[in-house]
Amino acid sequence: MKALLKTAQCVGILGVLLHSFTMPVYAAEQQRPPRDEHHSGPPQEALLACKGLTLNDVCSFAGRNDELINGVCSTAPHQNEETNLACKPDNMPEPRNMEPPEDRED
Repeated sequence: MKALLKTAQCVGILGVLLHSFTMPVYAAEQQRPPRDEHHSGPPQEALLACKGLTLNDVCSFAGRNDELINGVCSTAPHQNEETNLACKPDNMPEPRNMEPPEDRED
């Protein structure tokens, strides 16, 4: 009986410890905004950074790890001129042309 009580105490202590280690991880995951896996286009922060600005204006926003990202307001690839502008980071590579070469028959 004493051994069973001792085992139950150990299991209880392990449960409390496990809970105290996993709860902060769970809480952090819940604070992250939901993002759909097929999301394309600029993040909301980049869109907000250009609100009220015009094409090629200088802009900045906080990145994933709160680092400051500097850039210029531009339209996203495959968007028309009437869409919202987004802050395009200075170090962002230019999009590649995904169209087949003209001499190819696809």
